[in-house]
Formats: sequence, structure tokens, C-alpha cells
Amino acid sequence: MSGPKNQQTTPVSIVIPVFNRIDLTRQCLASLKRHTSAEECEIIVVDNGSTDATTDELHDLRNEGRISVVVNEQNLGFASACNQGAEAARHDIILFLNNDTEVSAGWLKPLTETLDMDPKVGAVGSKLLFPDGTIQHAGIAMIHRQRTDGEILDAAHLCQRKPADFRPANQPQQLRCLTAACLAVRRAAFEQVGGFDQNYWNGFEDIDLCLKLDEAGWDMVYRPESVVVHYEAASGDERWSKVDENVELLNRRWFESVHPDYIVDIDGNYSPAPEFSIRTYAPPRLTFKGDHTVGDTSAHATVVVLTHNALETTRKCVVSLLSHTDARHELIFVDNASTDGTAEYLRGLTAAHEHCQAIYNDDNLGFAAGNNQGIAHATGKHIVLLNSDVVVTEGWLETLIRAAEDHPQAGLIGPVTNSIAGIQKLPKVGYDQSTLKNLDLFARMHREATLGNDELVLWLTGFCLLIKRDVISRIGGLDERFGRGNFEDNDYCLRSFLAGFQAMVATDCFVHHFGGKSFEAAGVDYDAELDAKWEIFKAKWNIPAGTPYGGDIGLERILVEGFDPVLHFHPLPQSPHVVPLAPSHCDLDRALNRGEDAFAAGRIGDAEHFFRWILLWDDVDSRAVNNLAVTLWKKDETKEALTLLENLLRRAPDDADAAWNLREIRKSAETPASPAPDGAPAEDAAPRETPVV
Repeated sequence: MSGPKNQQTTPVSIVIPVFNRIDLTRQCLASLKRHTSAEECEIIVVDNGSTDATTDELHDLRNEGRISVVVNEQNLGFASACNQGAEAARHDIILFLNNDTEVSAGWLKPLTETLDMDPKVGAVGSKLLFPDGTIQHAGIAMIHRQRTDGEILDAAHLCQRKPADFRPANQPQQLRCLTAACLAVRRAAFEQVGGFDQNYWNGFEDIDLCLKLDEAGWDMVYRPESVVVHYEAASGDERWSKVDENVELLNRRWFESVHPDYIVDIDGNYSPAPEFSIRTYAPPRLTFKGDHTVGDTSAHATVVVLTHNALETTRKCVVSLLSHTDARHELIFVDNASTDGTAEYLRGLTAAHEHCQAIYNDDNLGFAAGNNQGIAHATGKHIVLLNSDVVVTEGWLETLIRAAEDHPQAGLIGPVTNSIAGIQKLPKVGYDQSTLKNLDLFARMHREATLGNDELVLWLTGFCLLIKRDVISRIGGLDERFGRGNFEDNDYCLRSFLAGFQAMVATDCFVHHFGGKSFEAAGVDYDAELDAKWEIFKAKWNIPAGTPYGGDIGLERILVEGFDPVLHFHPLPQSPHVVPLAPSHCDLDRALNRGEDAFAAGRIGDAEHFFRWILLWDDVDSRAVNNLAVTLWKKDETKEALTLLENLLRRAPDDADAAWNLREIRKSAETPASPAPDGAPAEDAAPRETPVV
């Protein structure tokens, strides 16, 4: 598989507004020269009427062909200068950079690769550090600040003055605002919203720009892998000359429409607001052919129905689907090796109805794997996983879609029902649950009484679950290690939540659930199956082994650890509709570090997952090969570890780490030494204490 080693460098137009302080500008340009190649960028400096040596030095640099220069006779302000630079830019990514900054090694790729890989992202920002190494910017929160004269909309830098390695500041985040001290913006997005508003004077124009991008549907992402030192406001007093006017303008335009992330009381105490919007950023890992445009409410959905025997229950489900689901929606049935005539029934169904199709498995692949097949072949804008032991009611799917469209941050939507564990079960229903007499009447009356009442939850049950495609692109399918069923829906909800998506119950959508018919038909001991899958769930999420079902899973710890795009993504089966996306260089580097951290913490299984994933995309990464070999050695899988190292030394005979690891693993396994690969160090080379990770 070809990975990021083949990715092309995306050129960037770097726009630097300056006003005097040639010493800072020299420092900034010198850091760019050290850490950014000419192929990666063009540099446009906008001189805002400087009166020191700035104009002459910029003129000389321009004559040397190192930069482009826009010269203003007077100081037009930050916003105007940035807009002028953007107008002169040649590339599709415009990066605004203060002259009182110093960039560091590897600073640019996390920004450009995020824009390259994720078409929803309009702007990307860096982690900014004060000169003393503490954090100046790790994203911006919108706040309602309470004052003696009332409440105002304001903004605050996250994690300010925390140490650079402060864990919350080192997780990619999706939020509404970023500082323009170092901000990469997609040209199309920048032009769509009209650029920076020149009515602001050296303050809040970046907040205003981000809010306009957010309003237009673009995402803003903070990437901590990009590190820039910021000598904040070192360029002069102009930064603070019109603070009150800027705040007034921001509030006049946005106070009524922007929901805050925090409320700050009159004593300066912060508390999360109900509409808190900051969330972990999960990069896309899949793209889909024939995707529908976001916001296209006429687009069809795909309903995936998994079947395994229980033919009579399946018939009832199908009859209700044909009666209550618009034919523009796609129905995909995945049969898991039924032996009771279900497959034959589905063949007749798909022959009679053009919008129905079926996939037939020779073996029972389980709930997760079967549904993943359906997801991989789906073409709808939204995908609904539906058990075959349900009966849907009038308007069920349109109601779920309405809830999905009404809540942009929601990724999962579920209905209410008569028989399920948890919040989705109604305490009482007004129809006969055996004969289903008056079901449609009850569902209609319930919908009218609860119309539009959507409830935010953490857990949804997979008997009927709408999943937005954007969720699937970032976390993939269900985890197939859960086999026949149980806990794969809990796992999916948790992964989705960590990836920044909400889960909602559309309380006005009612779906009848018989419950457990497939398990009954297969003769499965449900309680034993539940216990077994609970053990898998605990092991996956590092929950203490003794935790009973229903006990404390340590959710706070899981939230602090955050979303991991390697551990928490599960691939889909190969399909003409699904295209895997190669990870970026910074994603691979991040995975390598996370794998080494997992190994050091004793999470050997997680470490193996990281290193194998890296080698899937870059099979010649010697550090990942060495790490995987030592991880396998720790698992007593010595044979594969030795093979990996021997192959690595054939490719790279001078790799000292591989030679050392090979020798030490052989010793530990008491394996007779075979002749060293050509060029490898001899057996009497200076030993190290332990294999290298």
C-alpha cells in the first residue's frame, strides 16, 4: 500500500504584515529560511508604512528574489495588510504569520496536510509558545464574560501559560476560533467570506474571520504538532490602541448569534456553557465515491438490515419498511448464512424491488462484520443500521433524518422503542406488543405529542441507529472483535463521542422492537455472550478487569486520553464505494510516538496496533520495524520478530538498532545464531542493556 512517502508538498503563500521592528522581521525570516524550503512557500511581506530600516532591507531581499513585498505609505492596520498579501498570493493555501514569531522544524506540514486531507477544514492553527516555553495559544474559546455593566462576547486563549507538554494542549482540536498570528487558510474559504474585516484595528479581526468561516460551514482545526514561538505584541503599542472599539464591533455583529464555550462570572471563574463546541479533531480516514453534498436534504439514505434466520420476524420488518420508507432510499440486506429460507426470501424481494439489494455470506460473520459490509456498499448520505427484529412506523426515516439535519454536531441518531435497555425505552406503550394492533396509531400519536423533542445522550443502542457519513469517514465501521453482537454499539458511541460527535435520541420517532430474535434463532446463550463481550470491551478501553457490568468504566480517564485515529478507527471491507485515505506525515509521526508511549505503559497490544498500522502505509520505516519486533518479542512471538529484523538488515545492513535487537532477541530465545545478514555487525559488537524501542 502506498503511503505518505509519495505525497507531494503543497505550496503555501506566507503573508507577513510588518510595521517597524526590523529586528523581529529579520528573526522571523531567518527561522523561515531554516525550517521552510523554497519549494514549500512563497513569502509576501506587507510593509505598513514602516519608518525604521524595514523598507530598505525588504527592498534588498526582494531584489535578491527571496521575498515579494507590498509597500504601503501609511499603516493601514493588520486586516488590510493581510488582505493585500492574500490578493498578491499565488497559491491555494494562504498562511498569515506575525513578524514577531519564530517557526520551528516541521511546523508547516501539519497545517498543509490537514487542509489537503480534510475538505471540510477551512483554517488550521499552530501551538504558539511564549519565549519562556509556556503556551500562549492552543486554540481559542468563545466566552460570555459577565461584567458590572452587563455581559459581553469575548475570546480567550486555551491553556495559556501551561507548560508546552501540557496534555490537553497536545491533542488536535476542532473549535470555532484560532489566532491569526499563525493561521493557514484555504483560499476558497477566505475569499468566500470576504477575508478579514478592515473595520477592526489590530485586534479581533481573526476572531471575526473564524466566526465567518464557521457560519459558512467550514471547520477550524488546531494542530499542536506545528510549534511556533510568539513574542506576543512585541511589534508595538498599535496592538492595543483600539481594544474597546474592537470589542464593541465584535459584540454588535456576533453576540446574538454565537453560543459561547464558557461562561465567565464577575470574579473570573470559568464554567462550560450548554453549547460548548470544542472537541477532539479526528482526521478523515475514508472517502466515499458519489458522496452527497452536505445540506442536501433531498439526498437518499441507506438502510442496512442484517439477517440470520428468524424468517417470520424478517418478513414483518420488510413489510413495514416497504410500507413506511420512501422508495428513493436504498435498502441493503446482509444475510449471515441463514438456513431457514431467509436467503431465498431476500432473492425474491430484491428481484421485485429495484431499491433493494442483498449481500449473502456463506458463514455467520457476526453483527459488526455483517453491518460493515452493508456500510461499505451503501451510497446514501446517511446510513441506518436496522435490526431485522423491528417494525418501523410511518415517517420513521424522515424523522431520523430531520433530527440529523437539525443538529450539525450530532453524528448518531436513534429512535425510542418499547423493548431495549437504557433511555430509549418508553416506560409505557399504547398498543399490543404481540399482535402489533394499534402500533401505527400509537406511533402517530406519540410523534405528534413529541414533535422535534430531541434529547442529547451518550449511549445509543444499535437496533436502529442512523450514522452520518462524516462519522464513518473518521472512525470507520463497527469493531469486529465483538463477534455475534453486544457492546459493539457501546464501543461505536464512545469512539464517536471521542471523535467530537454528539448522540441524539429523536424522541418523536418510534420503532417497535421484538428483541433478541436472531440470538434465539441461532440458539445463543445471550447472558453468556453478554459476559464475554463485556470482557472484550473492558480490555479494549483499559477498564479494570474486576469492574462489573454496569460499573464505573472510568469515563473521565477515557475522555482525557482522547480520540486516537489509529486505535479508534476500524476499516471497512473492500468496496467500489469506499477509498482509504493515506495518513499524513505528522499522523505517522504521532502514531509512532503514541506506540512507544503505549509500550512504555505496558499496553503491548495497543503498541503492536500502532506499529503495524504505520508499516501498513510505510513498510520501510525502520523505527517502526524495530519497535514492532521488540513488541512481538515481549509477546513471545519471537519467530515473527526475528523475521522482521532479518529482513530489515537485508535492506539496511548498517541499522545498528536492528542488529542489536536481533542479537538480544536471539539470546533471550536461546535460538542458535545463524550467520548474520551481509553487512550486519558481528556478534561480539558492544551490547546494550535492552532491545531498542
